[in-house]
Amino acid sequence: MTALQQNQANLNSFGDGLQREQEKQAQITGFPLDFEASLTGFGGDPLKTKEEHRKSIKKTPVILVHGNAGNSIHPKWGMQTMKEFLKDLAGYQDTEIWAMDYLGKDNDQPDLNDPHRNHIDEFRTFVDRVQDYLGVKRLDFIAHSLGCGMVNAYLRGLQSNGQWDNNDGRLGTASTFVSLAGATYGLGPFSVSEFKTGSGFETESHKFKGLVDDTPHGSNDTSKQEAPDESWKKISGLDNNEVHYVAIIAANDFVDAQNRDTGRREGADLNKRYDLGVGADGHEKVIKSQTVFNAFKSYLNQNPPALPVTIMVDKDSGSYGSGLQISIAVTPSTTSVAYIAERVVRRFNAGFIERAIAETHNGTLSNGQSLTLASDGQWEAVFRADSAEDVARIYGVNVTLPRVMILTDNKEPFSGSLDVSASTTRGTLYSSTNRENWSAGNVVSISRTATVSFIAIDSDGIASDVVSRPFEKKPAWQERETATLTEHFITQRLTVDQYVALGLELGFNAVITLYLIDGKWTLNPERARTLRSVSLRDAALSAAEVAGRALGIRADKPSGDYPNAFEVVISASGPAREAATVYYTEDGSDPSDRRNQRRYSFSGRKTFNIKGHGHHAVLCYIQNDAGNGVFESFAWSIYNHQG
Repeated sequence: MTALQQNQANLNSFGDGLQREQEKQAQITGFPLDFEASLTGFGGDPLKTKEEHRKSIKKTPVILVHGNAGNSIHPKWGMQTMKEFLKDLAGYQDTEIWAMDYLGKDNDQPDLNDPHRNHIDEFRTFVDRVQDYLGVKRLDFIAHSLGCGMVNAYLRGLQSNGQWDNNDGRLGTASTFVSLAGATYGLGPFSVSEFKTGSGFETESHKFKGLVDDTPHGSNDTSKQEAPDESWKKISGLDNNEVHYVAIIAANDFVDAQNRDTGRREGADLNKRYDLGVGADGHEKVIKSQTVFNAFKSYLNQNPPALPVTIMVDKDSGSYGSGLQISIAVTPSTTSVAYIAERVVRRFNAGFIERAIAETHNGTLSNGQSLTLASDGQWEAVFRADSAEDVARIYGVNVTLPRVMILTDNKEPFSGSLDVSASTTRGTLYSSTNRENWSAGNVVSISRTATVSFIAIDSDGIASDVVSRPFEKKPAWQERETATLTEHFITQRLTVDQYVALGLELGFNAVITLYLIDGKWTLNPERARTLRSVSLRDAALSAAEVAGRALGIRADKPSGDYPNAFEVVISASGPAREAATVYYTEDGSDPSDRRNQRRYSFSGRKTFNIKGHGHHAVLCYIQNDAGNGVFESFAWSIYNHQG
């Protein structure tokens, strides 16, 4: 081996070693070798350096922020599906997508102990380092659940001591902030720590520079804001159109069920509700729904880096004759354009669309040069250069590409289920609601909000574009209300026995959402059903049971229906049968809340006058010396008012 050959071999060996080291680093931290990662997660291209990243950035980079009880790649709460949406549906590159595990690598446990303040320093360090590494002025944020609060804290300058220093905020960094199923207004008055509505954190999280504004530096024109409730359209003296805000509410997911519409962001460019399923199901689907992604996609990349290079091709996608010649023009004219053109064949196989490459051409072109595609078939070509937007085209060379039309209209939300149909100029139609799993046929039935996609493939494997259309389901309920069980009972959404049954099951101070479906209030918005009832006699405590309890609260009139007004004595005793102090409310509010101005108290016993047609309840709370508390509720209905 000559000295020149040995040097080349050494260089090749060094290059292979560097690539292996880069790949190893990516496996450990999820980031490129020269990125100073303070947290694990994923982001960037592990085979590119900082300078190569800066040259390749073409869109406003995106920070993906996972929610509670998860991490960036968690199977339920991770952001990998969102990353694929960005790449497949919006043309982003790996270099432009970043996410971190701010709750810890592989975390799958909820953090309810002030997670915003406890993790804000690491969060802020990570985002600042991404911005510096990429050399960009602006970033977009797509956050889910707890992640929405983390972004809000980053932008407004939350400190680890729980104080807010707006001078340490990062509003100038944000271009677009998308919040998905967040708890902007907390999770209700009965939640804990930072999640409690009315807590210091929740109250202060709406303020910036002395003003209450959920969208500082946002839209300053209410006519350009979209929201299902006109009262959510707001502006303040802070607004200057520099930051774009989107808030998506996953209607009736477990966040929304605790505090209705807490996912809104008043003053946002777009506030929108989606019925994606109840509980955890809807909370997960909001980050995995193509329909949701398409709703906010246009708000991203509002401040892309200036691209000094422009590529143009003289042939649009479509069907052409044989020997297709494609010419390129590039500015500046001295720039070289790399291309790759693949002749492809698609087949449907066991629920998947397989893509096979029959022929490949790649190389570089100078300004004014041409690429010739000689072989007949379907060609997919991409032209790219540093600091330029990629140009992608699909050509039928001496073949006619199929075209697909979706026939079902999506102008109005549907009820129940919907059959979505399509037609094609040629070939067999296949449909999908996730662009991954496909079924043969020109009709697909959906029963939830979904984006339906169709593709046509002929017998030679020539395929159409994937054509998609979102369909939004109308909520099954005419109305819904979130309140405590007692508040629901007083407003006559629950009967006495339903109230007692749910109180025994959930606790009389529980907060639930009820849905009005066909004139009946129900717990299940997907299917109207009668709420479970119990016998009041079976639910009542016996005297022996009451005596055996360390804390006892009792009424001398059992819960139930009564024809006329009456008096009832409620009494309470402690472990030694001494008189105990009882805190109570008659409007369904929380009697354990010391700040509740509608709560009252008595010691030992009190006589209540129950009168007036309708439902009446006394919700009681008693606490022992150890701090253990007990809720009891007594409920009556007067159905023939006599005084």
